[in-house]
Amino acid sequence: MLYLGIDLGTTYSLVAYMNDHGQPTLFPDYHDANEFRTPSVVHISAEGCYVGATLEGILDDEPELSQARFFKLQMGKPAAVYQDHLQRTWWPQALSALVLKKMLHDVEAFAHDEIGGALITVPANFNDAQRRATREAAQMAGLTHVKLMDEPVAAATFYGLNRKGAEQTLFVYDLGGGTFDATVLQAGDSGLYSLATEGSNQHGGIHVDAMIMDFILDEYQRQHGIRPNDETSLMILRRFAHDTKLALVKPGKTRVGKTFLLGGKSIEFVLTRELFHQMIEQFIDDTIAVCQRCLDAAGLDWSFVDTILLTGGSSLLPLVPEKLARISGRPVDQLVCKQPHQAVAYGAAILAAQQFGGGGAGPKLQSICAYDLGIRVMGKDQQPTVKVLVAKNTPVPASARMTFYTNRADQTRLIIEAVQQRDTSTGLEENSLGYFAFAIDNPRANYPLEIELAYDLEGLVVITARDPETGRQIRQLMDAQTEAMDNALLAQQPWVEAMRINP
Repeated sequence: MLYLGIDLGTTYSLVAYMNDHGQPTLFPDYHDANEFRTPSVVHISAEGCYVGATLEGILDDEPELSQARFFKLQMGKPAAVYQDHLQRTWWPQALSALVLKKMLHDVEAFAHDEIGGALITVPANFNDAQRRATREAAQMAGLTHVKLMDEPVAAATFYGLNRKGAEQTLFVYDLGGGTFDATVLQAGDSGLYSLATEGSNQHGGIHVDAMIMDFILDEYQRQHGIRPNDETSLMILRRFAHDTKLALVKPGKTRVGKTFLLGGKSIEFVLTRELFHQMIEQFIDDTIAVCQRCLDAAGLDWSFVDTILLTGGSSLLPLVPEKLARISGRPVDQLVCKQPHQAVAYGAAILAAQQFGGGGAGPKLQSICAYDLGIRVMGKDQQPTVKVLVAKNTPVPASARMTFYTNRADQTRLIIEAVQQRDTSTGLEENSLGYFAFAIDNPRANYPLEIELAYDLEGLVVITARDPETGRQIRQLMDAQTEAMDNALLAQQPWVEAMRINP
């Protein structure tokens, strides 16, 4: 039986397993046994579906081809992000399913065992809708036994492989292709316990690429007075910006220069490492600020951290260890950067073997929720507000129960809306998980209803509504069926049928 660990990434995806020697191992690409990463990019045409490195090769010669990439950042949003040659629209989870199917094809080419389960990693700051979309993508790809795990936990698990000793506090700085997580964990022989997490979907390698693209476009406009915005030019720019970033990360490389055609006009481009660092300094400072908020949430300062782990390909940006060393007060060479491109997939493989193959054997894992979880209610000023029942950074599984009341004597139903929220540097981030209605057979003033909100082990939300007088109960997993009800309820002004806290 084969148990897979999958890092379903914004820019690259990887699949790994535990080999016969007890070491995590990546599966190579079906067409190239020396390539172990699948670019998360999709093109669909009359000739078929192309995914990964094969498509990237085609785009070298045909950059004008339509393509879908970075769709991980749109997971959980009820909108299509790609249109194929037949004008069919594709949602992010469907495109993610195609990437997963491609990787499963790679697995089948190099292993002949039946797949007994797959553990897929997600950013710690993924909300309920994003986690559900990831699980839906796995189901579309044909994976029947799936568990989700936070990426920093997977990276910390790989770091702890074959490592025994006293308990220590870990800080994971996870800067990937499109997302950033900062997580504090307590690690020891007994298990791995998350203490606090903060994150951002606005900080990742693609955002650095966008800065380089803007720099080139500004120079192009200075030279030619126009700013190209056609898809072919932007595709060429994106790939060149990505390659420029990788070149300037390498030791000894101090500048990148190139003359190329863009929009029918030539441009000479030079970017020095010094200018590159100036360009991304605020970006890195923003991630350091997220780190500080994470430590504050854990009630710790840097002196309590024993080990700082850097993971995610973008953590190789030279300014990252420099800034982290400065704020943490320790030498750069004490920061641990252990195979940052592969660490999450390797950790996922270890966890998959433990949770699927060993019947839950292995050290205990304790994750936390990245969002406050509450119910939208009618406030004293007759305006909607959120009553939080489960606080952010609570260990999961977690649940809380509270009694709410109707607003009117003739109210025949209560509209229940679950909400996730968290404070960020830019303000309050709020995500509605959907609505459902609970009917009241014999309404009267201040009719009570018990609501229980719960996070399960994978950070997914379950709501239970119970009428204490009749015993009738509805247990609702916030899923696509719930979303289908949203528009109908919204059209009826649900705040007329909302709840309040006090009778």
